[in-house]
Amino acid sequence: MTLKRASLILFCVIGAFSAVFAQSQAEILNGNVSEAIRLLENFDAAGAQAILDETLARDSSYAPALYTYHQIELMYGNLNEAQAYVRKAIEYNPTEQSYRTKFDELRDLINQIRDAQREVDSRNYEAAKRIYNELIAKNPSIAEIYYRLGFVAIQEEDYDAARDNFDKAGILAPNVEKYAKAKNILAARILQEAINSLRSGDLTTSERKTLTSLRINPEFGSAYSILGNIKLRAGDIVAATENMEKAVQYSPESQSAWYNLGSIYRRSRQYKKAEEALLRAIELDPSDAKSYTTIGQTYLAENDLQEAEKYLKKAIELDPESAPARESYGELLNTQERFDESIVHLEKAASLIRNPRDKYLTNYRLAYAYNRSAQYGKALETAREVTNVNTRFGGGWFELGIAYAKLGDTQNAINAFNKGRLDGDWRNLIDPERERLITGKGLSF
Repeated sequence: MTLKRASLILFCVIGAFSAVFAQSQAEILNGNVSEAIRLLENFDAAGAQAILDETLARDSSYAPALYTYHQIELMYGNLNEAQAYVRKAIEYNPTEQSYRTKFDELRDLINQIRDAQREVDSRNYEAAKRIYNELIAKNPSIAEIYYRLGFVAIQEEDYDAARDNFDKAGILAPNVEKYAKAKNILAARILQEAINSLRSGDLTTSERKTLTSLRINPEFGSAYSILGNIKLRAGDIVAATENMEKAVQYSPESQSAWYNLGSIYRRSRQYKKAEEALLRAIELDPSDAKSYTTIGQTYLAENDLQEAEKYLKKAIELDPESAPARESYGELLNTQERFDESIVHLEKAASLIRNPRDKYLTNYRLAYAYNRSAQYGKALETAREVTNVNTRFGGGWFELGIAYAKLGDTQNAINAFNKGRLDGDWRNLIDPERERLITGKGLSF
């Protein structure tokens, strides 16, 4: 075989191979674009984007891929970027009329959205809605239009419509953060208004706004916590508990939700449930003194003094200025007849509470400790503070009577007991001591 003939054969083989390769490359690119279009029809923008990125990495001038890419940008709300991709497709395939038609449509779309925004800025919400709804009729898969329509609904305080439009935007473009979070941001904003109303004591407005927040996002754990707090303040323990339970259901990693649930379980004397919830709160935030205080109070109510002391001491370690922790630990120490230690903590607790009406129980426990440690003058002074603040509380009169009796003032002791026995909860405890004084005997202790 001559060299000339061999070269000719080799040239033909290479040409044939190149033709086959070019055909194979074109089939791959076409197949990729077809698959991307299928994914876009199922609103899988992320999947389509991955395929088109791979396609354009093979051939950055492949016009069908560039053109298809504009649909992804539309779904993401990037209108100018969508138009830019169509422009590139036209550059690489200027004879394709459908590209030019789409470019003109996008130009009109952008202009109409600008018109709608101007109407929003002018507070002509009906005109803005009309434009957006016309655009949706033509382009039902553009998330940005639903997103903007949702904000129009907010301005009109039509929160159901806002929620529905944000949901649609999120479905169309689930990977776009602003669409995915829009509903939650709206619900949080309204919940903050509810919290502000709650702080000012307006339970009615607070409940209405909280329910609106839940209407927007029925899985908003924080809103259930606030609603539980509202119900608690209204005295509806059952409804409060139900809402606190929903709060941890929808926000299982929320330390405050578990703490609130544990607190309400303790309040309703469901102590085992309280322990479980509060231990979960501590697990989520081991530095929160309130959780240690409340679980310590729970164990104290169950008379589990060893566990109560462990958690209350930890609470004081974390927050030495916590009046509830100091008072509860003082109460525990009184139970154990460790009165000198109790006095230290109860005096500190009393000093931390500014409003006298809020510390009559603290002072009662302090008077109790003073009397049992033979500090009758301090007991007398402290018990007087209790009775001045709460004249109906028998415990204050009882400790006042004891202090008078120990100081040798029998008549004032009897007078204090007479007032204390008007509180039916204390009568059975007071009457035997009162009778002893009347008959000339001393107290029984």
